[in-house]
Amino acid sequence: MSKRALLHRGAPLVLVALLAVAILLPLDDVLRLESGDETVSARWSDALDGLPEESGILVAFDADLGTYAEIRPTVRVLLADLLDRGGQLAFVSLTPEGRALAVAELGRLARADVNPRRLADFGFLPGAEAALVQLTREFPEPIDDTAFGRGIAEGGFDRVDAILVVGGNDLGPRSWVEQVAPRVDDVPILAVAPTVLLPELIPYTATGQLEALVATPRDGAAYRASVDLENGQRLVPDEGPSVAALVVGILAAVLLLAQSLAGPLLRPRGAESAR
Repeated sequence: MSKRALLHRGAPLVLVALLAVAILLPLDDVLRLESGDETVSARWSDALDGLPEESGILVAFDADLGTYAEIRPTVRVLLADLLDRGGQLAFVSLTPEGRALAVAELGRLARADVNPRRLADFGFLPGAEAALVQLTREFPEPIDDTAFGRGIAEGGFDRVDAILVVGGNDLGPRSWVEQVAPRVDDVPILAVAPTVLLPELIPYTATGQLEALVATPRDGAAYRASVDLENGQRLVPDEGPSVAALVVGILAAVLLLAQSLAGPLLRPRGAESAR
């Protein structure tokens, strides 16, 4: 058997072995994902500490399927953190993808035995930014009949202490800052968004229009590391591969890409014509 054949057959086994080592050995402390900059976690701590007891949080859930995996761990810790602090969560979506993901998260919270009186679901509102503007004038009736949901339906944003925008689509934190903030009084906007939205959101954090923002995996990891959950710990499942496994997977992908790009360059000139 030639060396090339041995390489092709042995490479997958080597990759599996490296992944097994990365998953089983405690290497995450060596390969730390979270940023050493504590600014992001400090802003979140200040924003959440400033909320009143039993605060009402409107969760604008409009993540998309393509990027939600990046922000999902941070979103789940944040929801658990808010509930741990005595908050009440009202969900609303303005995109179909966001609604599908919101339903999944609401179902997960229900399975974790979160008190249903602390949750409200306003469903999916069609109409894009027009629906967003209409929401500042009048809330629809909630899908579930709870005192918390009825209170927001009757009082609107007067009953909302903060807005948490889970972004990913066009109707993300930027739309809420531009369309909602000028129409409601002194309701802070917090946001979790994928890295792709970071360039358009940085100016809003600089001006304070976004009170707190997580928009990179490192900042998300830093925030999660700063949270000390008590009762809410049961709401945060152990999910995702270790950081070391991610590093190994990324290196393997880079090597495969390099091999595919280098192949045509290394092939003899007459090889294609010979075929």
